[in-house]
Amino acid sequence: MSTETTAVASRAAVANDILNDNIALAIGAGLIPLPWVDFAAITAVQLKLGKELADCYGVDYKEEQVRGIVVALLGAYTSTAAATTAATVLAKSIPGLGSVVGVITLPAVAGAITYAVGKIFIQHLESGGTFLSLKVPDVQAGFLREVEKGKQVMSAKTKSIGSKIAEFSDKLEDRIDATLAPYTNRR
Repeated sequence: MSTETTAVASRAAVANDILNDNIALAIGAGLIPLPWVDFAAITAVQLKLGKELADCYGVDYKEEQVRGIVVALLGAYTSTAAATTAATVLAKSIPGLGSVVGVITLPAVAGAITYAVGKIFIQHLESGGTFLSLKVPDVQAGFLREVEKGKQVMSAKTKSIGSKIAEFSDKLEDRIDATLAPYTNRR
């Protein structure tokens, strides 16, 4: 492998690490129990993602420019999914049930959308583009495809986490049973 190929592969790996770190932050921001504060936090994570990718690729970063791109990409996502996302955000304001619905769904949606934003940024920057040259109408269809892939990624992560929690729970139960056995098996 040539030095240039190694450098490009290394930069792509760093970019994907940046993306994964920010997906985790977006999921965490989606857990904020306050309607609209969570949305602001998720947007802040996506702006941070843009800044970190700009640094990685050595391109200029202007927050207002990247904010405009993020908002326009989210605007492309104004179908039923966006209405569902808005309903989830609004549902958080319903005492009790709303918090449960929001905590379950918004983190996964935040992760999927952040995944898509990051993938679009990385693809564009990898091709030699900058945030100034990124034209949202040119990437809207790709963004929507990436959101769907992001949903699959979030689903896989959720299943993986769920299986790890179940495995931990089983081990914990076995340890508790073993610890209590001398006290519960007396006759």
